[in-house]
Amino acid sequence: MSHPPARLTGARGFTLTELAVVLVIVALVVGSLLVPLSAQIDIRNTADTRASLAEIREALLGFVAANGRLPCPAAASVATGVGNAGSEQGPPVNGVCRDLNGNPTEVGVLPWVTLGVRETDAWGRRYTYRVSTQFAQSVPPPATVWPVPCTVSAVNAAFVLCASGTLVVRSAAAPAGSAIASLVPVVVISHGKNGNGAFTPLGTQLPAGADADEQDNQLTNAGLNMANSEFVSKTPTTTFDDELLWISRLVVFNRLITVGKLP
Repeated sequence: MSHPPARLTGARGFTLTELAVVLVIVALVVGSLLVPLSAQIDIRNTADTRASLAEIREALLGFVAANGRLPCPAAASVATGVGNAGSEQGPPVNGVCRDLNGNPTEVGVLPWVTLGVRETDAWGRRYTYRVSTQFAQSVPPPATVWPVPCTVSAVNAAFVLCASGTLVVRSAAAPAGSAIASLVPVVVISHGKNGNGAFTPLGTQLPAGADADEQDNQLTNAGLNMANSEFVSKTPTTTFDDELLWISRLVVFNRLITVGKLP
C-alpha cells in the first residue's frame, strides 16, 4: 500500500533581523583584518626605506673612495626630469658646493642621479641631504687652516685626517636632547609616512608639521637652508617618524686610507 510523500513542515528562510546580525558580524571580521593589513604596509614601507638608506650609505662611501670627497647636494626645488634634477650641484666651484643662486651651500636633497640610487623613499618623497663643507669641497681643497696637529696638506682628498664634520645628531631637539653623534660629515633623512617637510619629485615641499624634533630635520627657505646644523633621531612617536642615516668621519677616513687617498 502506497503512501503520499510526507510534507516538509517548519522550513523557513532567514528573517531580516537574522540577516542584519550576520552582516554586522561579517563587517566586524573584515574590519579587524583591515587594521593589521594597514600596519603591515607601514612596516614594509619602513623596512624598504631602511634598506634604501643602507644602499645610500654604500653609494656615499663608494663616491668618497672614487672622488676623495662627498657629493654636493642636489637642488630640492627642481622637478624630476628638468635640467640637472638629481645631480650634485657641483663639482665644487671655487672650492665649495653652491646652490641655484650661486651661494655656498651644504643643504638640499640627496643627489640620486650622481649616486645611482633611488630618488625617493617608500612613501614617494625625496631624501633631505646635508654635507659639511670641508668634506665636499674640491680636491685638492682650497687653502684651509687645519686644526693642530695636522700639518700635511690634502692632495688626493678634500680633507685631512683631523678634519671635523659640523653636524650633530641628537635624541631630541636642543636643549632637551643629548648628543648621539657629533662632528658628523653627512646626514640623510627620510621624512617617513607623514612626510612633514619633505620635498616631492615635483620640487614642492610638504607642510612642516608641528613636531619640533621633525622640524630640526627639514629644509627651509624653499630648500636653500636649514634651521640649524643639528638633527634628531629617535624612536617613532605619533608625531615623529623620520628615518636618519649618518656616517661617522672615522668611517670616511678609513675608506680613503684603504684606497690610498689618505693620509
